[in-house]
Amino acid sequence: MEEIILYLRNLTPVTMVIRLVLALLCGGLIGMQRERHGRAAGFRTHIIVCIGSALAAMTGIFMSETLAFNTDPMRLSAQVLSGIGFLGVGTILVTGHLHVKGLTTAAGLWTIAAVGLAIGAGFYEAAILCVLILAIVMAYLGNFGSRRIKMDIYLEVTGSRNINSAIRDITKAGYTVENIEVQSAKSGTYGNIG
Repeated sequence: MEEIILYLRNLTPVTMVIRLVLALLCGGLIGMQRERHGRAAGFRTHIIVCIGSALAAMTGIFMSETLAFNTDPMRLSAQVLSGIGFLGVGTILVTGHLHVKGLTTAAGLWTIAAVGLAIGAGFYEAAILCVLILAIVMAYLGNFGSRRIKMDIYLEVTGSRNINSAIRDITKAGYTVENIEVQSAKSGTYGNIG
């Protein structure tokens, strides 16, 4: 068993495939959860970030060990972690009443990049453990401490007076409206929804 683990830590064509497939699976697991919740960065984004990070880590190791470049093998990895912040920032929005959305998605992208780097460097145990913890946190701790139910409602109305009327009806029913987005009707047909 120890020989297998040592072999998996070496950078060979077989271990490169194993690392990229593992990155695909780990990124996909977290991405599926985000996709299911309708987040901007979902299934494909998390996979791409994770396999890209794994490739960056393997490239740094390859340059240092195989090509004998006199460089820090994790230098590329460090750049990935700082660069992924720019991608994460694109998922953060400040909506009405200074409500911030997208922080979990941004943090998840940064973490899945770190997972990809760990996989690319051959640190499988930590990467898999991190993905399991991340999956639990994202799936079960989303509304921790919150006793209210949040939902998105899509309405098509004609005219601004009807928007105000709809909001009044919703608040009369005991609900709180935190955010309103106004955009053109999606159905394009009068009287249809969605």
